[in-house]
Amino acid sequence: MRKLAFVNFIEAFFSASLAMALPLYLLSRGIDVEEIGLILAVSPLVFMVVRIAAALFAEVLGTRIFFIATSLSESLSAFAFSVASSAPLFGLGKMFEGSAYSFFWAVNRTKVIEHEQSKDTSLAQLLSVRMVAATVGIGAAGILISYSFDSFFQLLMLAGMVSLAASLFFWKGKGKAPRVEPLKMLTQKKGKKFRDASLSLFFLLSAFAILFAFLLPIYMDQELHMPYESIGALMMLFYICVAVGSYAAIEFGMSEKRLLFFQDITIPMIALMPLVPGYLAPMLMMVGFGLGVSFAMQEEVIVKVAEGSEYPSTDVSILHVPARLGEFAVLAAGGFILAAFGSVSLFLLSAALVAAYVHYTRNVLG
Repeated sequence: MRKLAFVNFIEAFFSASLAMALPLYLLSRGIDVEEIGLILAVSPLVFMVVRIAAALFAEVLGTRIFFIATSLSESLSAFAFSVASSAPLFGLGKMFEGSAYSFFWAVNRTKVIEHEQSKDTSLAQLLSVRMVAATVGIGAAGILISYSFDSFFQLLMLAGMVSLAASLFFWKGKGKAPRVEPLKMLTQKKGKKFRDASLSLFFLLSAFAILFAFLLPIYMDQELHMPYESIGALMMLFYICVAVGSYAAIEFGMSEKRLLFFQDITIPMIALMPLVPGYLAPMLMMVGFGLGVSFAMQEEVIVKVAEGSEYPSTDVSILHVPARLGEFAVLAAGGFILAAFGSVSLFLLSAALVAAYVHYTRNVLG
């Protein structure tokens, strides 16, 4: 578990720091918000396609090759962003990034589901590790980009190399399976609980994508005119509260009834953020805590539908397909919505998506 936690730490450091810094970098390069949304939407689109293929091969080849591929793709992504000068080249960087996430998530949860006894608790613990890593990554990004974006991308390339070393030394493949039926993996009948779980993921990940990876950095930069250090500090505070929320969910025994209040309070807080910007910090804290609880509960949802599956990697990948479509849609449309209707509309959209997530999560866990 400690080896898996180490690899999770590096991946989360990379992904969260890039999610915070990239919109600011694109703004600094004169890219319009409409184009920024389209560039950011490349990653979930690639993720949706590549992850299913990776999951199918993971059932045969094991995990080691996919952690190696993750590390190499991360380094290529950081390099592409550091040399990009146009929207298509930035899109190429997002393609590498989406591939890295695809390879990583094709096997990460499967490793826990196959080998850990307390699966939902172990997944929630890994989530806490990832949130701490994300906090460190965001803080490092906020400091570095205030001096130079180049130094930030160099750090990400180094992180990819460290992850590669960890993958080479820590992970072993399971060897080839005696027989695999790809068509059977993809066409096994799914029940109502599987569909509800997929919808809950759709709403939660779509809400988080539009809020964290697009809206908040742009809102704080363009409307509140905050320096990069302040943006990094607030996003760090947000992620600290996400980590605390996920840990609190574990301490509460992952009880959906006891944790429902913390998920519900997130909805009005997101909607009110642009109306009272003077209280942005405490609101971000409450939203972060509620989303941390939500992400921990989502791990329990995934375990409930994937545990006992003959092909867990493939089932978890299929479970995420609507979510990645949702991320693609909200990010691709986000820039146009922001330009046409302002930031309030996107905050309201994110709040509505969280409300829908809570409804479908209760259907699965109730």
